[in-house]
Amino acid sequence: MNGTTSPAPPAIASISRGINSFSVTVFALVWIELISRLRFEWSINPQYGYGWTVPFLAAYIFWRRYENAPPPSPPDLRILPGLLIILAAAFLIPVRLIQEANPDWRLLSWAMALSAGVITACGIYLSGGMRWARHFAFPILFFFVAVPWPTNLEQFVIQGLMRADALINVEILNTIGIPAVQLGNVIEVGSGFVGIDEACTGIRSLQATFMVSLFLGEFYEFAVWRRIVLVGAGACLAFFCNLVRTFLLVWLGAEHGSQTIKNWHDPAGHTILVVCLFALWGLSVFLRGKDQATPQAAPSRQTFRVPRLVLGCLLALTLLAEVGTQIWYRAHESQTARLEPWTVAWPSQATNWKTVPIADSAQELLRYNEGGGGAWTGDDGHNWNLFFFRWLPGRTAGLFIKNHRPDICLPASGMTQRGAMQNKLFTVNDVALPIRSYVFENNGRSLHVFYCYWDGTPPQPGMVDHENWTAMGRLDAVRKGKRDVGTQMLEIVAWGYDDDEKAERAALEQLSKIVRRG
Repeated sequence: MNGTTSPAPPAIASISRGINSFSVTVFALVWIELISRLRFEWSINPQYGYGWTVPFLAAYIFWRRYENAPPPSPPDLRILPGLLIILAAAFLIPVRLIQEANPDWRLLSWAMALSAGVITACGIYLSGGMRWARHFAFPILFFFVAVPWPTNLEQFVIQGLMRADALINVEILNTIGIPAVQLGNVIEVGSGFVGIDEACTGIRSLQATFMVSLFLGEFYEFAVWRRIVLVGAGACLAFFCNLVRTFLLVWLGAEHGSQTIKNWHDPAGHTILVVCLFALWGLSVFLRGKDQATPQAAPSRQTFRVPRLVLGCLLALTLLAEVGTQIWYRAHESQTARLEPWTVAWPSQATNWKTVPIADSAQELLRYNEGGGGAWTGDDGHNWNLFFFRWLPGRTAGLFIKNHRPDICLPASGMTQRGAMQNKLFTVNDVALPIRSYVFENNGRSLHVFYCYWDGTPPQPGMVDHENWTAMGRLDAVRKGKRDVGTQMLEIVAWGYDDDEKAERAALEQLSKIVRRG
């Protein structure tokens, strides 16, 4: 005996590598399943487009930490972490089943992400003890910056930032001699109205900057307090840069007209974003110069091992979640009757007809396959607007529509809702239309909005509102095996009617000329 450790025989080394590769593959499947669910938001919601970079950055951070990982320590507990892995994997089965019918329900995305985080953290703990669990905690938690915020929180933050942006810019414009008035999230100047939309003051730059701040703090291996400073500075930079961008657009619109805003909208946004990121990087370099280098741990080439029983259960439950979900919905879809899509005939021969262009920002947010808008004057002299959009199967229309209904968008433009929304069922040319009816006040003028979300499902007795995004409505969709197979949205707006019943009769008359079967 000379005190040295002899290398493992080739056969044992091969088995060890096989166990390690199998372990990594099984855990990677959990994250691949999560990414496959989040990809809808990342692909179709520009606010979270940066999410595509997060898995690669998280993998890079994990690899860097693996290269400098401390020697593993035996875990104090073995049974409890194994049970947590199995329970978290089992929890994914109902979550995945519900998520298939509700791809826009962000709480489910968080549930899947938390389950994946628990599974991975427990697996790392079983492989290297608490020392490894602490060491690899950051790359696991870093992934959560790509998970969309819950809708209510997001709307609260967005609306707050938009109103603050509008308020500050109105004060600045009036100070420099440009008359401006704030109307909700809209600024009125001499040349017209300028909207402070989500692309200017939304979650996109805030979340993206948050992600970059965390990554730079890890890349430069900052101490905790420097990372906190970097994240706080990133949030302030994001808001300040958006404030500057909005001021430039509003100032250009006031001086040179609204068309100038369209011409400068994207260039200003890209320029401000680059400035924000470079300022954040410069701050990182400055903080790095103040930070002392931390000693590096000795490189570790330890393998990632988890008990085979736990791995087998994890693999079986992960596959069951996906296979079981597909079997459930396909079985129901084969038995469920569906209505044929209908379409609209635009009233282009009506008095004062004109096409209403859809703003580029709205097109980017809605991502519809077909649609448009129009305006005309009815025979009784009242003005009308119509918007119609269609999404093909698999486009998860609820992701777009839910945050852009009349009760969200119109109050943001300065209108006031009068009374509660009412559910109605209009039958027009043998087409059943579930309608949400709203009444708004706009500078003392009544505005009646009739909004239809149609997913091809036959109306159920006593239930005319297909757009039921309550918890019970979402779970009922799961029970019926109902998932997104194509959606249409119609919104018709009547101006100036003081009587609600008269406005409804007029809307039915207009729709009878517009809605067509097939």
